[in-house]
Amino acid sequence: MEKSELHCEKIGRAYPSFVIRLTQWGYQNRWIFLTTLLVAVGVHYVIYANHLHNPDSLHIGSLYIADQWDFNPTWETEQGRWGLRLVDMMRGGINQAPLSAFLMLFFYSAAGLLLTRVFVIRSRILRVVIPLLIVCAPYVAEIETYHYCSAAYSLSFLLSISAVAFVTCSNGAWGWIPGAVCLLFALSMYQASLGVAAGLCVMVLVLEALQKRPWIPLLQRLLLMGITGSVGYYAVLKILLKLYDTSLFAPFSGGLLAILQGAPQGIANAYQDFVAYFTQNNTIAQNYYGQRLAYGMLIVLTIIALARGLIYLRQKASVAVTILLLLLLPAAVNITDVINANTHVVLRMAGALILVVPFCLVLLEKSSADREKPARWIVIAGSLCCVVLLRGYIVQINNDAMVMLAEKNKIVNLADRICLQLEQNVDYQAGAEVCILGEAQSGWYKDVSPLSEKASSLVQDGLFSFDPTFNARGWHSLYWEELGINMNWCSDERTRELCATEEFQNMPSYPQEGSIQTIDGVVVVKVAEIQ
Repeated sequence: MEKSELHCEKIGRAYPSFVIRLTQWGYQNRWIFLTTLLVAVGVHYVIYANHLHNPDSLHIGSLYIADQWDFNPTWETEQGRWGLRLVDMMRGGINQAPLSAFLMLFFYSAAGLLLTRVFVIRSRILRVVIPLLIVCAPYVAEIETYHYCSAAYSLSFLLSISAVAFVTCSNGAWGWIPGAVCLLFALSMYQASLGVAAGLCVMVLVLEALQKRPWIPLLQRLLLMGITGSVGYYAVLKILLKLYDTSLFAPFSGGLLAILQGAPQGIANAYQDFVAYFTQNNTIAQNYYGQRLAYGMLIVLTIIALARGLIYLRQKASVAVTILLLLLLPAAVNITDVINANTHVVLRMAGALILVVPFCLVLLEKSSADREKPARWIVIAGSLCCVVLLRGYIVQINNDAMVMLAEKNKIVNLADRICLQLEQNVDYQAGAEVCILGEAQSGWYKDVSPLSEKASSLVQDGLFSFDPTFNARGWHSLYWEELGINMNWCSDERTRELCATEEFQNMPSYPQEGSIQTIDGVVVVKVAEIQ
């Protein structure tokens, strides 16, 4: 038999058995998946039922396909996200909150369940808790408010976990091939998923070392999968950029030299944000509802479990490797900010950070199950921490949802009142173009929900962008989506010109007299100051 035929036979033996075993495992855990999805649908209900957006999502509108946006036809590919178009085409470009949210929650639920497979979780309680910790994470709710890409981002998260699963769960040595393909498409939809895959790789290597298993062959396969998938993604990206006759958006186009120069700052950002996620209230996470207490208790329990594990290991080399991997974990989960230190966006790394709590639970389970004197109290205490954490997650999501709902109701009512006044305007009645600019909370309508103080910074930013073009486009979408009114809006170029005029800058804010004026033939409504 020729060498190529022998390879094909090995692959044929490995993959069908893996697919069959995975299918059987999925069927056995079907009730856990359905329970997770049902809980997620209830927890996130207020967000998708009321079509709640963030400023980046509002101006997109209800029909959107990546790289077919008239404002910038190749915008997503210039950001490196060429795979978004594939997902948008599968759903026909329909950008509605209920559909996007269901797809997103479906993918996150599947990812949470698959994570228990990668970690080889035996405890039925943890097999239920871990997927819930994924779908109920406040980070997931923030992704949900990006209705135009939330389904694609969640699919990217699932594919990045699948990439590691193919390597760790298949019997053959060729699992890195489908793993690389999964990683390639995961990165094509959201590059931050590289942190999910990298962080998970470090976690499984730690578990291998702690259980005295040969971790070097696994490391080799994981590196092969990661390098091949990343190079494949970048190769396709370069081809598409050439085809579209465009280039990467400036912050992503620095090349290897820029990555090396920014690495020290990027690494510092990684460790600072890792600590901030579990200890502070900021743009990464909100820990107002007992999360910090739960994190603190869980960290203490994990340290105890690790100490037990390292003592049991009794191999200096393995102990050193385990400690080194644990020290590398913050950089691994935040690898995108290490690569792009000058474009530090803390939200990007939270997708990988939500894996840390499940990893701690795995360490607790291994500490209890793999010792001569089991310490089941550690698992019980860890489970209680998760109950506190889940409660905090759920309350935080609904806290943010109620703040967004109050802001949206205020602005929709404001838009209705503005419309009534516009319909009485002579120039409007004559068919003049219309331009509405400003953020309501920056003008005469500063009142916010009493829950706003504990909301995420993304929610506190309000519903509209600070940029004049996207601010105006937000008003366009809001009038159509919420009131069913499509006015004769002026162009983006005209909007920017009007915003820069002295007449607009001197106008009072709505509802003051003179807040609606005709400037150069355009009926302009100034809701608030905007630059």
